[in-house]
Amino acid sequence: MFPNKAAMVRRANVLLVMLAVAPVLYLVIAFLVTFGKPGFAGNPVFISVFFTVLASVSVANIGFTVFTQTSKKLMSARAHYDPVGRIFQVMSLGAVLSEVHAVYGLALTLLAGSIMYGIGFCILTWASLWWVRKRFKQNLARLPERVDPTRISEL
Repeated sequence: MFPNKAAMVRRANVLLVMLAVAPVLYLVIAFLVTFGKPGFAGNPVFISVFFTVLASVSVANIGFTVFTQTSKKLMSARAHYDPVGRIFQVMSLGAVLSEVHAVYGLALTLLAGSIMYGIGFCILTWASLWWVRKRFKQNLARLPERVDPTRISEL
């Protein structure tokens, strides 16, 4: 998938920057749409239930993100023939799973009319992206500069 480690790191950094900037755009859109207006949902009970559901899904999402970032067995077959690509795909999956929190915040902000939901979920998104980036750097440090095909099972 990637001819060398440097190209993969460049693409990974671009992906992480794009996904870190997107929540700011979500907040701007939500602010412009809901500024001085009520949300699209008129029932406050619905907002409470929707928030509870999204918070529960977010907790499950965090658990799945932790699993994908720490699992040695996830895509272990791929590590035998493309360890650099595996590290990139695991990081990409974690970054996209992190980004979904901002989308949850956008949906809740548009329905409730309060920007505070969007801000809270965006902070969660940035914290999750930071943790995924940290795991990516750790996985990258474990990868040797030159992969020896006889020692791939140790990765």
